[in-house]
Amino acid sequence: MASSTLNKLASSLVGRFAQAPEQPRSFPASGFDLIDESINVEEEETPDYLASRFYPVHLGQVFQDRYQAVTKLGFGSSSAIWLARDLREHKYVALKIYVHTSRVHRELPIYEAMSPILEKTKNPGRNNIRRLLDSFEMDGPDGRHVVLVMQPAQMSLRDFKSVFRKDGGFDEAFVQGAVQELLKALEFIHNEAQLVHTDIHPGNLLLGLDDDSQLQSLVNSEFKSPVTRKQISKDRTIYLSRLMRPKPGPMLLSDFGEARTGSGPHAGDIMPIQYRAPETIMYVAWSYPVDVWSVGLTAWDLLGPKRLFTAKDSDGDMYDAAHLAELIATLGPPPLEFLRRNPERTADFWDEKAPIPTNRSLEELETRLGGSSGFIAFLRRVLTWAPEDRPTAKELLKDPWLQ
Repeated sequence: MASSTLNKLASSLVGRFAQAPEQPRSFPASGFDLIDESINVEEEETPDYLASRFYPVHLGQVFQDRYQAVTKLGFGSSSAIWLARDLREHKYVALKIYVHTSRVHRELPIYEAMSPILEKTKNPGRNNIRRLLDSFEMDGPDGRHVVLVMQPAQMSLRDFKSVFRKDGGFDEAFVQGAVQELLKALEFIHNEAQLVHTDIHPGNLLLGLDDDSQLQSLVNSEFKSPVTRKQISKDRTIYLSRLMRPKPGPMLLSDFGEARTGSGPHAGDIMPIQYRAPETIMYVAWSYPVDVWSVGLTAWDLLGPKRLFTAKDSDGDMYDAAHLAELIATLGPPPLEFLRRNPERTADFWDEKAPIPTNRSLEELETRLGGSSGFIAFLRRVLTWAPEDRPTAKELLKDPWLQ
C-alpha cells in the first residue's frame, strides 16, 4: 500500500514538473544599431501604411501569459509575423498579428472550418497546409487585433528566390517537387475542405521545418547580435525581420485570408493582378480552376527570373487591356464561346485597337530548360482561356512533367 501511494505521489510530481511553464527570457536592452527616423523600413514601405494600424510589439513581450515574442520573421500590409516561444508547451510558434481594421476577418473562420477536417483526414495533402494552433484577440492602443498562432516555418519561396537565387530561378527538380506538394495541398482543399484559395503565388508557399534548430539559432542570434531597429516613439519600435538560411523541408500552403468556401460559382475580384485567370478579368463566374491557373504561373515564376504576365503596357501602366493583350499573344485568341459569357465585358475590350505583343509564345519565352522538358506541355494544360478545360489538381499530379 505504501509503495502504491509513493508511486502515485511520484507520478503526480513528475507530471507537475513536466507541465511547469518556462520563464520568459530577458532580451538585451543595448548593443543594437538604430535606424534614422527619416528612413522607411519594413511595414513602413507597404502601400497605405499607417503606424496606428499595426500593433506595437516589443521584443520579449508576452501575450496571453503564454507566447513570448522572440524575433520578427516578416510583415505585410495587413499583418506582422513574429516568432514566439510557447512558454506553456515548450515549443516555438509563429504569431500572425493582424492590423486593426473594420473589415470582416476572413482567415480565422476559414481555419476554424478547415481545422477539424485536417485532424480527421488521411489525405496526404494535409501535410502541406500550414496549421492554425490557437487564436486570440487583444487590444492595442488604437484598436483591437486578431492574432493567429501558427505552425512556424522558414520563409516563403518568393523570399528564398529574391535573397538566395538573385541570378535566376530554382532548379527544375526543386520546382517539380514544390509543384507536386502544392497540388497535393490543393487536392485536399478543393475536394475535402471545399475551399478556393484564390491567392496562390510564391509568397504564400512556405518552406516548412523538420525541427527547431533553425529557430533556436535565430533566437541565439538575438543575444549575440541584437537586431537593428527604428525607434518611432517610446511606445513603438520597428524591428528588422530576421531571415534564416533555408534548409530542405516540406512545402506549406499558407494565407487563407482570401479563400472562399464551396465550389461556387463565385463572383468578384480576386487574385494578385498578374496572376488573374481569364475568367476573373472577364467578370465571368469562377471556381476551383482559378487555383489551377495560379499553379502554372507559380511554376513559371519559380523556374525563371521574370513573371510570365505583367499586366502592363509598354509605358509601364497596369490595366486589364494590357493583360488581355499579353494573354492573346501567349495563348492565342480566346474561344468565341468563352467571350459570349459576358458580352458587355467583351465589348469593352474587343472594340479597342490595343497592340498585341509579339514574340511571346511559351516556347519563345521559356529558354532556360532548352526545350528538353515537359514543362511547356504542362503549362499548356493549365493556362487555358476556358476554366473547364483545365485539369483538376488531382489530375495534374499525374502529369508527365511531374513524374
